[in-house]
Order: sequence, then structure tokens, then C-alpha cells
Amino acid sequence: MSQRKSVTMKDVAREAGVALSTVSHFLNQSAPLSEETRQKIKKAIEKLNYRPNLTARNLKKRKTNTIGVFVPDIANPFYAEIYKGVADAAREKKYNVILYATSYQKDREYDFVRLVTQWQVDGVIVSYSLIDENLWSKLERADIPLVLVDVYPVNNRWPSVVVDSETGIQLAVQYLFNLGHREIAYLSEPPYILPLVKRQQAFIDSIKHLKLPLNKEWILVEKKQANRVEIGYALGKKLLSGKNLPTAVVTSSDLVAIGAMKAFLESGLKIPDDMSIVGFDDIIFSSYVHPSLTTIRQPKYEMSKKGTEFLLQLIERRESFALQDKLHRIKPVLVERLSCSAPRKR
Repeated sequence: MSQRKSVTMKDVAREAGVALSTVSHFLNQSAPLSEETRQKIKKAIEKLNYRPNLTARNLKKRKTNTIGVFVPDIANPFYAEIYKGVADAAREKKYNVILYATSYQKDREYDFVRLVTQWQVDGVIVSYSLIDENLWSKLERADIPLVLVDVYPVNNRWPSVVVDSETGIQLAVQYLFNLGHREIAYLSEPPYILPLVKRQQAFIDSIKHLKLPLNKEWILVEKKQANRVEIGYALGKKLLSGKNLPTAVVTSSDLVAIGAMKAFLESGLKIPDDMSIVGFDDIIFSSYVHPSLTTIRQPKYEMSKKGTEFLLQLIERRESFALQDKLHRIKPVLVERLSCSAPRKR
């Protein structure tokens, strides 16, 4: 049986209806191209399942001593700390790190996956659930060492390091309950990743477990992706517009909590006298806002460093991951600060 002929750049150029040099510029990012041309080439590459054989072959023969890190938003302190953990762990083993932030844009996701599938890095840390789910299969076909951080497993091949989000939310709700709060709200950014989905469900389950009133008007989840502080501010305003106010709020992240705090303070509420609030992440800003934010500490640095150690094992040993359970959970910790107190009688 004859082998299937390898797809070449000429085939891609013919399928896309562009010059061979245009495809070369696209692959090497050596010249600006119109968005229409870029889309034509992308569709042709996907249709033909093209992989730059020469690049892949050359890079497989020699290590680049470089790993890639895929995050959505480097301006978010959470992902900045993820990157720091990766960079420190990589540096210990003499590896360089390429940071790629997508700003939640599909085109940038595609470009990142193309970089990875061309073996321009030895392995990759993915700290973000891809918007275009079809790209996961491309990464899988590339057969490159990959570890997920803050992302639950998407197949049975890649190890994943996550914080136990459910336990974190349970800690927050139980803490407020122990302070005397019985009317608790939940504010969240869009649940675009599984940990956020799990946090929302854990909040609902915790409220039911404690036999507290589950007021749907107090569970506010933004639908559109935006700056998280702005989301928190908008949701805080929306919560204040209701007829009845809770005495406490749990949020999906510290940035959402900080935005909500601004909305509460602007309205004349005092924190924590009139409203207690708990965040999730323990980013550096949480201890500097006023009042300082009680939060669930997500050990971001530890997560990313552990994930990088796993990745380097895969790169250097080039064998299947040794852990029987590819999902590595890290326990969260409640950090008490000044944004919570016993509820004031109204």
C-alpha cells in the first residue's frame, strides 16, 4: 500500500489561492498580510491538515531549551504569578520561557497553537481553556509535551494542576456562616473555564447544605468577557438595585471582589459593617485595598511551579506521565483580613 503524499506549502498555496511566498510569510510571520488572506491560509491549513515538515523535523532533532506559556491576560495579577512560577522552575533547569497572551481572541489562540505544532518550543504550559475547542485536537496531534495549570483535564494524556475550587468556596461560605451571616450573595465573571463553573455550583451546594435561603437575585453572573474589576463593579451596582440586600458576598475572584467593593463604598455602605465580602485567588492587591480583602488563597506560584516540574519530566524523559492520577489538586486556604465581620442588625 503506497504512503499518503505529504502536504506541502505548495498544496496550501494552491488551496488558498495565494502565492507560495504568501504562505511562507504567514508561517514565518515575516510580512504583514490582510485578514482576508490570513483566513484563507488558515482554512487551507486546517482542511489539508498541513504541518511544516521541515521545521518539525529540524526542531525534533535538536532541543530548543524553551517552553511556552499560554495565558489569556498578563495584566491580570493571577496570570502574572502563574508566569513567574513557570519562569523560576524553568530557569532552575536552564530553560527559557516564551509567554503568549491571547486577550481572549481566537486568532491569537490559533497563532499560538501553530507555534507549538511547529515545535518551536520543547513543551508548553496551558493555563487557559481555549475558546476554540477544536484547537485541543491540533495540540494532541502535534504530540508535544503539555501540562495544564488551572485547567481541568481535556483528555487522558495531559497532566493537570488545579486548585480545589469547590473546597475553596465551601470555606468562604462556612466562614461567613460562622460569623452569623444567613443572607449571602455570589458575584462572578463569565464561567468560561471549568473552575469558575465549579465555584458557582459549590456556592449553590453550600447554601443548600447550610439550609440558607437561595435567592436567585443574589446569584449574579456576567455573560460577556470584560475587565474583571469592571465586571465586579457592574454586578455590585446590580445587586444594590434589588429590593433586598444580603449581608455578605462571595465572589469568583479577587478582581471581581475589588470592583464590587468600589460599588458598595460609593453607595454609602460600610465594609464590613454593612456588607462583608470574600474574594478568591489572593492576588497581591488584596492586601492593599481598603479594607483589606478576606479571600481564598489559590497557591498560583506553587501550582505553576509544580506544573512546570511535570512538564520538564515529560520533555527530558519523553515517556508517558508517571502519575496514576493525572489530576493534581492543591488545597486552597482561607486568608482572613478586614473585609468581613459579624452582620449588623438592620
